Amino acid sequence: MNYSVMTTSDGSYFPHLKILVNSILDKCDLNKLNNIHIIDNGLLDEQINYLKEKSDIINLITTGVKTNFEGGTWGDDWQTNVKSKTIHLENIVSRIEEPLLMLDADMLIVKDLHTLLDEGGDLQVCVRPNNSVRYIGSYFFSINHEKSLPFINDWKELTQSKSGRGAHESPSLTEIVDRYKSNGNIDIVEMEQNVVNLYLPPTLEETVIVHFKGSALHGTFEEQYKSRIEDRNWGEYVKDYLI
Repeated sequence: MNYSVMTTSDGSYFPHLKILVNSILDKCDLNKLNNIHIIDNGLLDEQINYLKEKSDIINLITTGVKTNFEGGTWGDDWQTNVKSKTIHLENIVSRIEEPLLMLDADMLIVKDLHTLLDEGGDLQVCVRPNNSVRYIGSYFFSINHEKSLPFINDWKELTQSKSGRGAHESPSLTEIVDRYKSNGNIDIVEMEQNVVNLYLPPTLEETVIVHFKGSALHGTFEEQYKSRIEDRNWGEYVKDYLI
């Protein structure tokens, strides 16, 4: 079974996006990957040209939105990008047949993503058992679209209904997972954090996806990038993907 990947980025996040795209192209069996759908919320022309030259499986979806990390983490631009994710997720899932894996742009692929399909389920989410927000929206795999679409719609609607400074995507996901698990009509597979959301670099043995997740708010992208990659010693892992 083939699959596709979706992510969202603007111009400021392009260093992260380069790492994600280049690591996918390096680590994944491209015969099993139909498309990498990139939601373009303000990529620059030279960035778009870079991506187009990388591979024919890259599909850029231009939204007309132009964000640039204005306001820093949890600022208006950040909120615009995060809140748009489930909107585009629903749009793509509703018109394709193959499973769709939605990932945050600030990720590194360590092993072939196709192996995640072996875990099964109608959909997959990443569980954080020691966190008050148990599920993180950086990873979402829609496998059975018929059963996933009502879930995605409810997640989207709840995320859009929230306002104010703060994270809304993952708390909304947690609420919707709890709601759907209680009715038992959908098979939700919980993927472990060290497999699809590792953010500290001691070992990569079990890991398929690294997430350059933050632990603090930052006013500029440069501060964020340094804190998440350079200060955590991920530089050696990503250097070949920044060319």
